[in-house]
Order: sequence, then C-alpha cells, then structure tokens
Amino acid sequence: MKDHKNLASELVSELKKNGADQADVFIVSSVGFNTTVRLGNIERLQQSMSKGLGLRVIKNGAMANTFTTDFADKAVKDLARETMEIVKVSNADKHNGLAPKEMQGIYEGKLELFDSSIESLSPEKKIEMARAAENAGMKFDKRITNGQGTSWSDSRTQVTLANSDGFVGQFQTTSASLSVGLLAEDKDGTKQTDGWYTFGRFLNKLDDPKAVGEEAARRTVRRLGGRKVKSAAVPVVLDPEVASQLAGIVFGAASGGRIFRRSSFLVDKIGERIAAPLITIIDDATMVDGVASRPFDGEAVKTSKRTVVEKGVLKEYLCDAYSARRLNLKPTGNAGRGYQSTPGVGSSNLYISNGDTPPAEIIKSVKNGLYLSEMFGSGMNSVTGDFSQGASGFWIENGEITHPVQEITIAGNVLKALSNVKIVGNDLSFKLGSTASPTLLISEMTVGGS
Repeated sequence: MKDHKNLASELVSELKKNGADQADVFIVSSVGFNTTVRLGNIERLQQSMSKGLGLRVIKNGAMANTFTTDFADKAVKDLARETMEIVKVSNADKHNGLAPKEMQGIYEGKLELFDSSIESLSPEKKIEMARAAENAGMKFDKRITNGQGTSWSDSRTQVTLANSDGFVGQFQTTSASLSVGLLAEDKDGTKQTDGWYTFGRFLNKLDDPKAVGEEAARRTVRRLGGRKVKSAAVPVVLDPEVASQLAGIVFGAASGGRIFRRSSFLVDKIGERIAAPLITIIDDATMVDGVASRPFDGEAVKTSKRTVVEKGVLKEYLCDAYSARRLNLKPTGNAGRGYQSTPGVGSSNLYISNGDTPPAEIIKSVKNGLYLSEMFGSGMNSVTGDFSQGASGFWIENGEITHPVQEITIAGNVLKALSNVKIVGNDLSFKLGSTASPTLLISEMTVGGS
C-alpha cells in the first residue's frame, strides 16, 4: 500500500500557498475481500481497492471541504484551487478551526492494529472457512432447513492525516469477520431466522468457524415456538448485545454536538448521578488490539482513555474541536471522519465496565421476567430519553429460561433503566464489535404484549 504522507504534506503546503489560514488533508486507502456462500455455493466473490482524499480549508472563519478519488498531481492541485474558491463564499463561524496545536500528537503506546497473516490468507482458504461454518450450522439440528448466507470479509486500511500546524500521521489497520445466517422450521411450518458472527483485527483471535456455525444454529433453533406474553412491569435481563446499545445511547447523548444544540437528555448533567453506582462507561481508543483503537483521531488529537460515566456519575462530554469551542471545553480525541466529510464526534472502543457475576447466576436470580435478546425499530426520543421499541427474547420463570417471546415491545426511559441496574455480569467481550457490555439486570421495565 502506497505511503501517502508526502502527498498529504504537499497538499497542505499548496493550500497554504493559495491563501488558507488553516488546512488539513485526510486520506484513506483500503484493500478488501468479501465472499458469501449459501448451501455450499459461492454467491459473491469480491476483491476491492479504494482510496479517497479530503481537503479541509479554513479562511477568515469560513470553512470548505472537498474530496476526490483521483490522486493525479494535476487533479489534486486543481481541487486545492477549487477549494479556495469555495471557502470564499462560505459562511464564517468563529468556532471553525483545527484542534488546539498543543493537543495534537500520536499515541506512542502499544496498540496492535495490524495482522499480516490476514493478507497472506488465500481466497480458497477464506471460502473454505465460510463453507465450514455454514456446514457446521446446517448439521447442528435437523430443524435447520436452509442457509441465509455465510460471509467472510477482511480489509486492510491506511489512514493518513496532515495539517498546517505541522502534524503528519499515518497508521494501518486490519479487520476480518465471519458471519453465519440460518433458517429453522418447526413441525407446523413456522420459520425463524438468526445467526452469529466473529469479528476482530487478528486472525488467530477469531472464533473457530465450526463454533460460529454451531452458535448460529443454536440461536436460530431457540427462537422456534415463540409466543406473546401479557403486558407487565417485570425484571429484565439484558443480553450483552442489547446492553451495549445503552452504552451507545449514552455516548450519543453526551456528544458535544447534541449538547450545544441542547437536544440531549444529558444537557447540564455533568457531575450528576445518571445511573446506578454499578455502571461505569468508558471510551478507550488506546486499548491494545481494540477493534476501534487508533493513535490519533480525525483532527490529529492524540487519543486517550475517556471515562464518560464513573460509578453512575456523568463525568464529561465528548467533543471534537468545533463542539469543544461551542461549549468552552477541550477536544477529547473523539473526532471521527471519512475523506468525504468534516470531523464529527464518534466513539472508539466503547463499553460498560465488567462486573463480577456470571450471566447464569443473573438469570437464576429472576423469579419471573424477561431475557431481552433483541430490540428493533425506531422509537427513541433523544431529548427526553424515553423509548418504546419492538423486542424479542425469552421468558424466565423461577430462574430458568422457559420459552421464546416475540411480538412484544419494551418501553421506558434510558436514565431510569440505567438507575435500576441491579447486577452487572462478568462477560464483557469485544468479539462482536467496538461497542460492548456485559449482561445487565434491570429491576423493572415495561413489557408490552397481549
């Protein structure tokens, strides 16, 4: 993969020469592979290469952003001149600008973002792993009657950033994933679908294909026989995938853009208790082998570990340079960015901290309640924190899961739900993505059914 540091630096110089007060250049290039098999046959086989370059210019308080996928010398220099013409007709905003120079830098600790063994894996081996995963799932139970598609994908990505303060940074990452989708059918012809996947930066840390396929089958079969329950306010155990959504909701509500627009249920709540003391929420871009770790953010701010909520207390808002200026705060290293866009607040490795209770013990503690495994649909009020969404899961009676539950809704308020967390599990894992949580027990939530 070509080194783009010189190109980025030269373009910054070109923009300064053309009259920019401040400027940065953001370049992303990637190589990817994707294949999908269904019932052993290849349905998709794709090798891709892509690259893009974004220019951002600030002059007299106005900002302009342009991008291109043509890296030819004439093309990028023409784009630089066009960007300077655009900024002349843009509206001025005193909060525009690069991140403070003293906050720019590169995290120098160990990150482990790149695995060369993914690159050396042959296409035949990748297809073989997808077939093995699907085959394991299809054989797991006679009620598995069809495949929904099993996919392997991997990518190698390089990010380069240079700006007019003299910053030049570049890093490379790898990622790979294997996912299995299956269909199950019971005796009366009722069908259910589900699946499972494994994801990470390193090949040797992915789950075995056979294990992924069998877990996909187990999760699909367990949905058969689902039924409604009567509406009630009951204890609810949140599956880690559902619980992680709470972390994402809190992060979004604590993002600087939402705060300065006063469109968040966390406005003016710094230092206040917003959750049970058991809840700590962290965003850590410096996690070793983190699936969203990085040495600097989209504005060249040196990354760090940020504590959003500590023992139930909201500690800080997450800001890029623009929202930080609007709020008279400092950037937190959370600027996310693509080459086509200007920076905005985004999470890295976001999680609710582990507790010390095994998930099985959490379920055993519930006499009558819901194990919530899925929430879907839109029904979230970002200003109040109220929500009402479609859901599915499993009913718990006398500490044991008894039957699947479907066609229900779950309703409540995010802050109330967080405040009612009574137990935190010990099963935190990032194998499914960059936002994670252990199992949580909420003392009471409203389940809408028949």
